[in-house]
Order: sequence, then C-alpha cells, then structure tokens
Amino acid sequence: MCIERGKNVYYVVIDLEWNQYHNPMWTPTSRSGVKMHEEIIQIGAVKTDKDMNPVDTFKMYVRLAGGRRLDRYVKKLTHITDSDIASGEDFPVAAPEFAKWLEGVDAVFSWGADDRRVFLNNLAFHSLEAPACPWYDGQKIYAAQKPEHGSLGLKNIAQEEGVYVNLTLHDALNDAILTAFCMKDLDIEKGIKEYNAPKKTQENAGEPMPVSTSKTHRHQSQQAAWEEANNGLLHCPECMQSLEWSGDEKGTIEKWYKPATCKTHGEFIIKGEFLGQKYSQLKLSFYKPTEDIMQMIEGKPDSPAKKRRRRRKKKAANKPESISGEEMLARAIAFAAEKHKEQTRKGTSVPYIVHPMEAAAIVATMSDDACVIAAAVLHDVLEDCQGVTQDDIENAFGAHVADLVAAETCPAPENATWKERKQATLDKLVIADEEQLMVALSDKLSNIRAMKRDYDKIGNKLFERFSVTDKKMHAWYYRSLKDVLEPVSRFDAYSEFTKLVDSVFGKKRTPKNEEKQSN
Repeated sequence: MCIERGKNVYYVVIDLEWNQYHNPMWTPTSRSGVKMHEEIIQIGAVKTDKDMNPVDTFKMYVRLAGGRRLDRYVKKLTHITDSDIASGEDFPVAAPEFAKWLEGVDAVFSWGADDRRVFLNNLAFHSLEAPACPWYDGQKIYAAQKPEHGSLGLKNIAQEEGVYVNLTLHDALNDAILTAFCMKDLDIEKGIKEYNAPKKTQENAGEPMPVSTSKTHRHQSQQAAWEEANNGLLHCPECMQSLEWSGDEKGTIEKWYKPATCKTHGEFIIKGEFLGQKYSQLKLSFYKPTEDIMQMIEGKPDSPAKKRRRRRKKKAANKPESISGEEMLARAIAFAAEKHKEQTRKGTSVPYIVHPMEAAAIVATMSDDACVIAAAVLHDVLEDCQGVTQDDIENAFGAHVADLVAAETCPAPENATWKERKQATLDKLVIADEEQLMVALSDKLSNIRAMKRDYDKIGNKLFERFSVTDKKMHAWYYRSLKDVLEPVSRFDAYSEFTKLVDSVFGKKRTPKNEEKQSN
C-alpha cells in the first residue's frame, strides 16, 4: 500500500473479544456449512492519525444468537456478562455499522493475526462482505522493527515501552487503545511497505517465505478442514477481500498449489497442506507468483539432498502400519527412555526420563489426544539427544507428533547468550498454537515444580547449579513465560504454574507511576 502525499492518513487499531466453542457438537454452523468456532461478542477500535494519535473510538457488544451462552472461561477472562451481551447488536447489524465507521481509513492493525481470522470467519458465517481496507498484524511489525524486544504479549510490550495506562485488559476498546500506544514509536509506513516483501527462510534459503499463512482448526475429516478454509481463510493477504480460484490445481491431495485472484491485488499462488493423522488441519500459504514459486510448482530438478529428504518423507507417508493411541504412547515412552538413558536432571541423580513422563501426565490433564501426550514424552529428544532428527520422529510417530516436538525445540544461534536463547524460546511461543502451548506448559510446569522443591530445601543456592546463576535472570524468564502461556490459562496446570513462579520468584512489583494512576 502506498500512502498518498498531501492526503490525511487515518489508521484503525482493532481488538475483538469472542466466545469459544471447544466441543464440535456445540460449534455453530450456518446453512451454507460455515462453522464458527469463535463468535465475536465485542468490537473495540480506535481511529488514529498517521502518528498514532487517537481521533475517534468505536465500541459495541455483539449478541449471541441461537440461545448460545458465554463460555465460563471467557466470562472470567473478559469480565463480560450475559447482560452486557444482551444489550448489544446482532452481528449482521454490528458488522455493517463497523464497516461504515472504517470508511476512508488507510489501514487496520491488530495485535496478532487471530483477530483478522476470527473477523473474516464471522463475516463468512453470516454471508457478509469484508470491508475493503488492508489489515496488518501490528505485532509482526513491532517484532521486525524492534528485534531486541522481550515477550510479545501486549502487557509485556506496554511495560517495556513505558506505557502505563490505567485500563482493564481483555476489554476490546482498552486493548485497542493500549495497542495504539505501543505502536506509537514505530515507522508505520515503512512497516506497511515491507510487510509483504518476499523473504527467504533461515532454514532453507532456497525456498521463498510466504506472504502470509493461516491454519484451520483440527477436524474429523479433510473435507471439513477444506470447507473451513474455503469459507473463512480464502482472503487476500493485502486487503480483506475474498479471493476467487482462477486456475487448475497441481500437486497431490496432501499438498497442492492453486492460483487465486484478488480484484485489487491480482494473482496469488496458494499452497495447501493437510496436517495431522487422527485429525485433519489445513494450512494455507499465500505466495506472489514469482519465478521461484513457479519453479517450485513445476517441479524443477532438486539437489540430491532434497531428493533424499523427499524419499524419506514418502517412505514415512506410505507406511502401511496404523498404530493406536495406546501403542503410540508405549512406543514414545520406550523411545524417550532409550534416548535419555544415562542422563540425569541438572544438579541431581534423578533419571532424566522422570521429567518427560511428568510432562506427559500434565498434558493428559489438558488433552486426551495421544499425539499431544506423545509429543510431551518426546519433547526433549531433538534438543538433548545426539543423533535424533525430526525425520526419525516423523517416521516413528507421524508428522503431527514430529511438528509438536519441533515446535518445543528451539535451536540456539551460534554463540548466543543465555538470555538470547531464552528470548528465542519466548518468541517461538508467542506464535504457537494451543497444542504447542500445552506441551510447553507441561514442560515448564514440571521444571518449576522441581525448582520449588529444591528452593524450599536450599534457597538461592539452587541457582548455582545453572550456567546463569543470577536469580533475577531466571525470574525474568519465568515471568515472561506466564505472559506467553496465558492463552492456555483456562487449564488448572497454568494456575499451578503461575502460583509456583510467584512462590519461587515473588510477584512482579507494580511500577510506581502505574500505582499513582491507579489511585
């Protein structure tokens, strides 16, 4: 997007609150077959000038239709009540009113990508058109322009920026205002210009980085995942308009490429990949039709190393064996026990396998999916066990388990400091999905349990067993984990984790100037 010189520039920062439907039986489904896993209950937005100075605000509650009730966790998090919702408008009324308020703005921003996805899904559910304005992830722009950032949670960024606003979080308008203040020092025009610039991945410089990616929820069938993607995710990454399929599909059922066109921004190539074994999830990656992408689609000759990787993956995908959840867990335990043998917990004589087994037990309180529990058992084998590769895990347990274990593994850059390694872990968790966060929470809760037991016995001498002996550094890391793991705070494991962190490191003090504003 190019900003016209001499024209008044207006941005909008938006935040949404939504109801959640975890049980597929309760998920609302429209007559056209669109499933709405998250239903918007509050819209909050602040309109600003080009320097992020507020000039107008928008706030509206949205009624739940069909006799649906607020989720208990949503009530606790947002403090929104049934009477608040009853006072709102129906979404088919609220959305056009909000779209009218957006007329003339140059760009919309939200903190993270979820708000855009949920907004588009709700529009598709009600067969409504999306507003014709570009929508950007402000968190992504912030991370690009301030690489020395800490946790990308909104609350943490506000503290780092010295933004002390006496506002209650998880209110849509309050969060939108706080986001605008956090973005105030960014070069917004530069962020927009560079937002969709093609990049190369660090892992493989020969493959282009997509303009954007999105994933469906996990479904019982590939057809259901395809329907969600087609009805809720097929929108231009540079604006919110629907894309229209414009050519033939190439590839396989599991991985394919297909062109789609936006009336304003032209053609994109969409790569679709079905993920998972027990459940199906569709990942869409959006590319501009560059020469690199067209070569990738046409199947130009690969290097011998790529051919070997493809053969290994094909061999794993064609395995005739289908194992049950019980068998998968038994194999995962045996695999982890073998790889971790002769390893002990840091500073103790406790066999290391005790830790991943405890992590698996913790995950089992949050999910009964054998893949997620197996990933908790295996979560350290890539990082701590020499010779184990992601291909080994995929061949033995499937792509979904391998992806979850890889997400929990954070290879440290060469010569990275302790804080840089921990920051890399935090950054990875900020963009993790719920299953990845479950595995991470199980790992961190097991760790803080062990720290609490030893801390009660030996006090601050506990930290002498670590490479970094400064207790304050460990306090920073674990308090940051509380922020990035908050999306799974509805689970009892998260409550236990936060209490143990506060017990070992103490509660974080409120800055004096924040205390003054709250009085």
